Amino acid sequence: MGVKRKKTVTLLGIAIVLPLVLWIGWGTYTIVSTERPAYDVEQQLAPNVEIRQYGAQSWIATDYRGDDSSFRVLASYIFGGNQEGQKVAMTAPVITDEKMVFILPGGLTPETAPEPNGQAIEFTEVPPRKVATLKFSWTTSDDRVERKTKELLAVLDSNEIPTQGRPFLMRYNDPWTPPFMRRNEVAIEVQ
Repeated sequence: MGVKRKKTVTLLGIAIVLPLVLWIGWGTYTIVSTERPAYDVEQQLAPNVEIRQYGAQSWIATDYRGDDSSFRVLASYIFGGNQEGQKVAMTAPVITDEKMVFILPGGLTPETAPEPNGQAIEFTEVPPRKVATLKFSWTTSDDRVERKTKELLAVLDSNEIPTQGRPFLMRYNDPWTPPFMRRNEVAIEVQ
């Protein structure tokens, strides 16, 4: 192999590997730097299915009108578009069902959080609750979420665990995280 060809192959390798390393680095950074609610695992029903006990949480929510539209409403608020001009840390997961929900970071409650600046945002105090989850990675297309939800409900049914309310989706990563590093969960409250 000639020197010129070796140099070309080396440069091509760097051009492919360096962005991949940076992309994975970004994914790792966002995973470890984003606040997530604490929970206790009460029961492991399958390798990817568990029952969790969550503590109380404070939420902001808006009607779900598609990922982009709903996310923009909530993001405008946390990025400082509120009456106090205060930035609010992004947390994970983003929860979606008939609403899109951001969990407020520790220390903020509906009483202490900044006032919205006209955004259609609801504040909610969520009491401690028990939730069944099924974890998966990659994408959250409607078909995939529906399949994973059916899988979760089948596991709960086979274990005779009663549910309450509607299933919902929890996404833990931003859209720039490599798909193979993403953490997604379908979930439902259980009794």
